[in-house]
Amino acid sequence: MNYELLSKIAMEESEKSRNEALILRKRNEILHNEIENLKSKINKLEEEKKDLQKEIETLKSALDFKKEEKKEHFSYYS
Repeated sequence: MNYELLSKIAMEESEKSRNEALILRKRNEILHNEIENLKSKINKLEEEKKDLQKEIETLKSALDFKKEEKKEHFSYYS
């Protein structure tokens, strides 16, 4: 009878271990998917940042050009 009880307990523990392993595998898969999604979002944000920096540089150069244009403007009546 002790062997039957021990066998039953061992089978229950084995089933629990399998279920826990399955849960951990699924959690691991979800975490890996989340990591990939976050990496993708980071890459998109970095690209957007580069585009915005280029736009800022373009606007700065246009502003500098306007400033230079105003400095060089002098009247013919002097």
